[in-house]
Amino acid sequence: MERQTCVKARDNPGALRTVSKVMMFKRGIAALAAIAGCVLGVAAPAAAAVPSLGPGRAVARGLVPVATSWPAPLRGIVLGYPSRTAGASPALIVTRNGGRTWRPLPAPPMPYPGSKGQPDAAWADGIIAVTDGRHIFASRDAGRHWSIERLGGASGAFYVDHLAIVGGRVFALVTTPSNTLAAVYSGRVQAGVLRPVPGLSITGAMSYGDITAAGALQVDLGANFAAERYWYSRDGVHFIAAPLPCPATTMALLGGVHADRVSALCSGRPGDVDPGINDKQVWATAQLGGTFRPSGPVFVSPQQEGFAAASARAMTVATIFFLAVTVNAGRTWTVTLTQGNGAVWSDLSFPSATTGVVVCATTNNALKQVATVYRTTDAGRTWHPLSLP
Repeated sequence: MERQTCVKARDNPGALRTVSKVMMFKRGIAALAAIAGCVLGVAAPAAAAVPSLGPGRAVARGLVPVATSWPAPLRGIVLGYPSRTAGASPALIVTRNGGRTWRPLPAPPMPYPGSKGQPDAAWADGIIAVTDGRHIFASRDAGRHWSIERLGGASGAFYVDHLAIVGGRVFALVTTPSNTLAAVYSGRVQAGVLRPVPGLSITGAMSYGDITAAGALQVDLGANFAAERYWYSRDGVHFIAAPLPCPATTMALLGGVHADRVSALCSGRPGDVDPGINDKQVWATAQLGGTFRPSGPVFVSPQQEGFAAASARAMTVATIFFLAVTVNAGRTWTVTLTQGNGAVWSDLSFPSATTGVVVCATTNNALKQVATVYRTTDAGRTWHPLSLP
């Protein structure tokens, strides 16, 4: 989930940031108008397959990572570009040894969108799916053939916020430029179209949401911090409405399912100047469909950009200035990785109880924009940068 307005903080890391997976509040309420120019035209025809932008046999040095996805502790992909310049050609690389070595894959036909979108990637069930916020591409054969998956059955324009893959299906969390609708679309890969999942939508001012496939598919959608809906699915086909993971007056970031325990981070309203916007609290339940209850005390930290659980007790939250980890289900937190100039964190995830990854984009002291993929092998206690081409 992350989650985003059209003018991305990766292109301007000094801007106000909130939740990376929740597009509506990426830069606060004042940024909502900027999203109007960043939409997905749903009327584009579907294509069965399109060629990649290159044979995938060589990757230029100096790759700038923009998205990553890891289906297993040692196996991951990184989507990157030679620069964050609109129109730059993409590169897709894969590792099967935890990032010690990389090899290129044929890249999707997705030039860098510049300030008009945010790339995201998902890899699971032998499927790779990527988006630039406006288009979705998918491949079943490690990038040798890419299909474009349009949004079907929609009127108007949408922005693709986040992707997930479950049971051979691609799921997309999308929102409207007017911020009045958040919905989930899904479809079989290379069918050419993703269609709305019946019932998985919410309407209202400032609609937002989160989706995760960690342990089970979960979807949480909210509107204006007054209404919230939550579902889960074990197969990606049948969805069950369940008790809310967070009070409707807060925003939920889903941590996934670990040893049957389901966790979420409940946080205050981003962009609000009132006291309490930086309040956070872990809520959890012992099983899918159960009633969530506070798992630890309320704690205060800068506005959040991501949340993921490595286990039922170890969880990491990404804030503007640091990563923080708890190893006791939210009772206490420790700062583990800092970014003094502020950063945008995305694709925070834990493919195992000890291994996790995250992409960090920031501005160094020389005022140069840099991006790094960090990896942990001790459930978030320490993080180390991966060496990319």
